[in-house]
Amino acid sequence: MAVGTTISDVFSSSPFALLEEHMAACARCVAKLEDYFEAAQAGNWKRATQLQAEIAQLEDDADQLKRDVRKNLPRGLWMSVSRADLLELVRMQDKIANSTKDVVGLSLGRELAFPKKLDKSLFKYIQTVVDSVNTMVEVVQATRELSRGAFGARQTQTIMAKVAGVEKHERKSDEMQSKLRAKLRDHEEKLSPIDAIFLYQLLSEIGEIANSAEKAAHRAQIIANS
Repeated sequence: MAVGTTISDVFSSSPFALLEEHMAACARCVAKLEDYFEAAQAGNWKRATQLQAEIAQLEDDADQLKRDVRKNLPRGLWMSVSRADLLELVRMQDKIANSTKDVVGLSLGRELAFPKKLDKSLFKYIQTVVDSVNTMVEVVQATRELSRGAFGARQTQTIMAKVAGVEKHERKSDEMQSKLRAKLRDHEEKLSPIDAIFLYQLLSEIGEIANSAEKAAHRAQIIANS
């Protein structure tokens, strides 16, 4: 370590600081989902197109941060956890932003809107997915803070509690998706068969965002327990 470098300098540039920044970028991407679907459900495809471009830019920003994480992960003495585990965590986090971009791309590409009677359930579903990602941000923040304490037993319990929060939101999103699928089935007669297929796919893709958040949370838990 260079002369004059302090322990605080090491932590401020730690891999967990980079991972936290990347996760926050992914969350900013997901945060645009509600605005996008408000425009889509209103048939305002001009606004939806603008929001899709914003989401694509945010996903690009997350990609750049992912590359920064990979490039700047240190080796050797100051790595307190497996480099492979950290690389896997950033990969899983990145899937959150990628899935968000895929969702809006699928919706906008066919100008897909759900039947209006599904609006209330749809937006509750989207909020639950967003909640799972926001809780995952807290997992990464806690992992960074707790890395300073070398992942003691009490500190690890804090991370596990936050991981449980992500799991709770993901399970809730699964239940909401099932109910939305049932409601959508009641409207199939009014939809073109192709649109119906893509709307079911869209529900699955939205749920995949929460699935990715849960997988990332599990990877963070593995790191904390290592």
